[in-house]
Amino acid sequence: MENSAPILLIAGSAEAHEIAAKIAQTYQKLQAILRRAERSFGPLAVPSQIWTPGSADEMKKFLIDRKITAICDAGHGFDSDIADLAAAAAHDLALPYARVMRPVWPVKAPVLRARSVADAAAMIRPGARVFAATGRGTVGQFAPFAGDTLFLRQTSTGARTPLPDFAEPVYGTPPFSVDEEIALFETLGIDTLICRNVGGNPSRPKLDAAMRLGLRVIVIDRPAPPENAPLLETTDDALRWIKALGASAG
Repeated sequence: MENSAPILLIAGSAEAHEIAAKIAQTYQKLQAILRRAERSFGPLAVPSQIWTPGSADEMKKFLIDRKITAICDAGHGFDSDIADLAAAAAHDLALPYARVMRPVWPVKAPVLRARSVADAAAMIRPGARVFAATGRGTVGQFAPFAGDTLFLRQTSTGARTPLPDFAEPVYGTPPFSVDEEIALFETLGIDTLICRNVGGNPSRPKLDAAMRLGLRVIVIDRPAPPENAPLLETTDDALRWIKALGASAG
């Protein structure tokens, strides 16, 4: 019999797509929200909509209106604002909530660490040729720019708001290999890499390439998960958590 208790999946990561694909093969009802369309992963295998809560109260109304019984938060590792709102709403409504977060990359010298994009931008040396994989939405945090050029990775050539004079888009479709990243960095004359510590293997080649070339590397630390939230490191962990919810409901 079909499970009539819908679970909300917050998407934004590769794990979210894996979870959706697996759950779509079962009777469990799963609906998803995501901050923006994901060009890297394609459509989700469960009903979804692009939506971002503006407050915990707005999130609570969404959960109540859709009779959501639990939240599996597999959003992007740096979407801490949505995670905090979802966890707060779940707490107020006494709903199970868990955050899916893969282990981060171990970072040690000579790699530098920053707490935010703005902090990383302040560490850029005059005249530097910087490659950043922090998303187009972060470009404003690099101003004023001390370097020569900021090369910003983009996964789509679609119409966007213009970039500032100091920034240039670099288009490409992931995943990228270490050799591809090395070739790109050498072609562009990159001397500094700025990236977010999202963890996982698919996003790591740029870091490995930069370290192999001896570039200056600044890695932005991932925000902490919501306080006291259960953490699930893998897709399998999340699937077991969802399965356990169904068992307890039964």
